[in-house]
Amino acid sequence: MLSKFKYYIEIIKPRIIFGNMVLMMGSFLLASQIHFDFNLFLYTLSGMSLVIASSCILNNIIDYDIDNRMQRTKNRVLVKKLLNQNEVLIFSFIIGTIGFFILGYLVNILSMLLAFFGFLIYVIFYTYILKRISIYSTLIGSFSGSIPSVIGYTAVVNTIDLFSFLLFINFIFWQMSHFYSIAIFRINDYKNARIPVFPVIKGIFLTKKHIIVYIILYIFINLLFSFFGYLSYMFLFLSSFINVIWLYLACYNFYNIDEKKYSIKLFKFSIIVVFVCNFLMAIDFLF
Repeated sequence: MLSKFKYYIEIIKPRIIFGNMVLMMGSFLLASQIHFDFNLFLYTLSGMSLVIASSCILNNIIDYDIDNRMQRTKNRVLVKKLLNQNEVLIFSFIIGTIGFFILGYLVNILSMLLAFFGFLIYVIFYTYILKRISIYSTLIGSFSGSIPSVIGYTAVVNTIDLFSFLLFINFIFWQMSHFYSIAIFRINDYKNARIPVFPVIKGIFLTKKHIIVYIILYIFINLLFSFFGYLSYMFLFLSSFINVIWLYLACYNFYNIDEKKYSIKLFKFSIIVVFVCNFLMAIDFLF
């Protein structure tokens, strides 16, 4: 029983849930300022976590054949047949339904609709349709990955405005540079699985150029946060410091022939960037 529970925990991908919750918490705390509603925060956190867990399970089911061909994923629960696929599908439906209900009934309808949009993009358009046929599947998938940040904001303000749009675009740019770093590092895995990610089809050199462009665009959106008065200039100063280091790492090592070292360094630093950005948003009211 304990081992089966462990497998269910594994299949919902806790690290992905945690990463998305970081995005949600940063924007939620920013929108809350000093009027923090703990119950609303808990409802948003639990609802989003359940919806993301459900989508991760469906991703595992759909990608069963791909996971079997990749070194990184060949030991996943469904590949090793440690859980019954039908039972897992039912579990995904149950927790997803509960998650949408929590968001719609205890948070607000707008947040539930945004969660459904992200769910649809990730499960249907990215995983089921585009991942196997298009080099731009990552771009479409990043729409889903940016939604938690928007939901964190709309959970409090219950409206779509310019700032929510900027949040959405900002984390698309972050995700693209983040994932392209992973794709370079795991390029042989993607080749073996016959997944047409950008570096496999267009090459590593062009991918590194795109990473730099996405980082620059990410920095530009950070500037707009302060320019339009949504975040303080202290946020801009502190975030720019870490963002410029990120850009420097991408440019300084551009011609490094050790692609693995280059991509791992950028991947790890991109995680630091997103944590710092959301932390600064969360405490911006202090400035």
